[in-house]
Amino acid sequence: MFAGFGSALAAGRTAAVEIGFMGAPPPGFQNVLLNVQAIRINKKAGAAPGDPNWQRIGVPPIISSGGNGTPELQIDLNNSQDIPQLFNIGKVKPEQYKIAQLILDPNNPGTLIPDCPGAGVPEGCINYPVQLTNAGSPINLVPLVQPLLSPSNKALTPLILKLTMTINTPPTVPGAPYLVSITMDTVCNSATTPCAVAGTVSGKVPGGAGNNAKHVRKLQVTAETIGTNTEIATTPVQNDGSYTLLLPAAGGPTPFGTLYDLAVSGGGDSYGARRLAPLTPTGSLLGQDFTGVLNNQTLGNITGTVKDNCKANTPIVGATLQLLIPPLNNPAVTTATCLDPATANQCVSVATANTDNAGVFPFPGTLFLPSPFLTVPILKSPNVYAMKVTAPGFDTLITPVNATAGTKAGGNCGTGKTVTPCNLFLNSGTITGTIPIETLPPGQTALVQVFAEDEGTNNIVSALPMPITARSGSNSVGFTINVPTALAPLATERRFDLFATTIDSFQGVSDPYQGHSIVVISDVLGPAPPTAQGACNSLPAPVLSDTIKCVGHGSMTGSVANPNLGTSVVLSKHDTTGEDVQITNIAVQNQSGNGNPNPTASFSFCAPGDTYDIQKRQLPMPAAGVTPLIAPTPVPTGPTVAVTIPLAPLVGGPSPTPTPALKCPTTCSNPGGTCPGVCKNVGLGQVL
Repeated sequence: MFAGFGSALAAGRTAAVEIGFMGAPPPGFQNVLLNVQAIRINKKAGAAPGDPNWQRIGVPPIISSGGNGTPELQIDLNNSQDIPQLFNIGKVKPEQYKIAQLILDPNNPGTLIPDCPGAGVPEGCINYPVQLTNAGSPINLVPLVQPLLSPSNKALTPLILKLTMTINTPPTVPGAPYLVSITMDTVCNSATTPCAVAGTVSGKVPGGAGNNAKHVRKLQVTAETIGTNTEIATTPVQNDGSYTLLLPAAGGPTPFGTLYDLAVSGGGDSYGARRLAPLTPTGSLLGQDFTGVLNNQTLGNITGTVKDNCKANTPIVGATLQLLIPPLNNPAVTTATCLDPATANQCVSVATANTDNAGVFPFPGTLFLPSPFLTVPILKSPNVYAMKVTAPGFDTLITPVNATAGTKAGGNCGTGKTVTPCNLFLNSGTITGTIPIETLPPGQTALVQVFAEDEGTNNIVSALPMPITARSGSNSVGFTINVPTALAPLATERRFDLFATTIDSFQGVSDPYQGHSIVVISDVLGPAPPTAQGACNSLPAPVLSDTIKCVGHGSMTGSVANPNLGTSVVLSKHDTTGEDVQITNIAVQNQSGNGNPNPTASFSFCAPGDTYDIQKRQLPMPAAGVTPLIAPTPVPTGPTVAVTIPLAPLVGGPSPTPTPALKCPTTCSNPGGTCPGVCKNVGLGQVL
């Protein structure tokens, strides 16, 4: 879920409308993806496509373009069945609107990935394009009760739309399009009617909307998932200092609640942050004020590099840098708290940057939307920010930092008056090993990817920067993977679980779910922290007796008894010692109490043929009215259940017909050149 603020009008008297989507997908699909470019609304119910009164709300300005050069946001109807996925907040004229229109990518409206079907029908767990049955016809919503919405310039007006997809014609061959119809209905569309899937957060920032000079970000309040820099929604601060956000909220028969952080930035003001109590549907967290935020601050920048401490001249690409500050509503949390790696999770991220291919940060942004790191309020000495630097496979670094301007531009990564440039180095170690792989048929290759996660968790901390190519004739692949070395308080060593997957293709296109088996290694001792620059340590992984084999793929589907919106299911596999290694997890979908007419409490996985364990995981229910100190984490609950996806060829399943041009169209081929059977689903019923 992500939203920003995209202006629909350049000037004049305007109102703010927040767009969100809920999904009503067809059953039997791993993913139901739509590529949305915009929602537009009109005051005339029968408005023609070229009517000048259309008001368009597009995607946030930082979203990348789609296939035809127009920015678009991909939404998954499966994952938005219970709480909405926010799209954007846009400015429109304060009118009575009578029609809404959905704008999808005309060249690539969406993608379906079905679970494995029964025998005699096309392959499952692969990408199928979506084609609208009435291609070229607009997808409109004209409600019987008018108006659709009446936004004013005094409040944020929600327009949460339910998108229903109906399969009209399934494909007859793998990879052919599904012909579908899409309709819209409203879930909530009024600033005065409670929205049963979202709650309201509002308050004030002293001093109004702040400095609106050119090339400075406007003053705004951003809601983030608690303890992260994942933006959910952003809204500008109004001239009177007020702001309002409508945010997705976990409901259910007993409202579960959703946890957020708030961050104030831009406009020449100092930063501000708050950690919120749980937000429930139709609930309100009023009076979330930012007393203490200062106006008209001097702005500077923080720039520099991030490199590998093991290889001093090697840049780290894609490192993430965050400025952390204490939340205003918890006086016990201080800057010292933010600078301590053991307690930094009590702080809130207020600005984010990333490194480029040379390890340089930040990306410059645009003329009208500069990087947050280029407009940072300069703190008066000796005050500093805490800057958290992370990259997969490396230790997290937290350093004091302050912005600088003029001849000292570039930031000060020290606490003294002498500027210490922000040229940073991250520590790591390596684990090396060898993975056996079944000999590939002549002329074929397979790409092997290795992941490392903290032992006994699904917290992936590293992956190979590039997959390894296994070529025909070889029977093993060697790997070296970077891993963090930092130890938890009082810990004497750090241990990891590893698993390896392949990247296979179907009819020449990468398949999202592979047909080679997944191999796992549990409880691997990690290397010790380096003792000096360049002195990084390496340890071997245990020798694997398990082999990557071509087994074909399949799926499993089931349901969970009495879930809530903190329930998920984790998929694991035993290694050769009998220990479980977690591979992936998925939230339980389509639950009761959230407007779903036929709740299924379902889950599904696509995976290679093998035996796995599944187990319910539960996020602790937030205490109503209590602001948490840190983000809670899910824990396993209940017994594990073993599930076997049969190895190919499947009994009763048809085999793909080889052709001279394409010997094996499915996700892998056996050493003799034969193909695994078409995948089938294992129906589990209510098992957890």
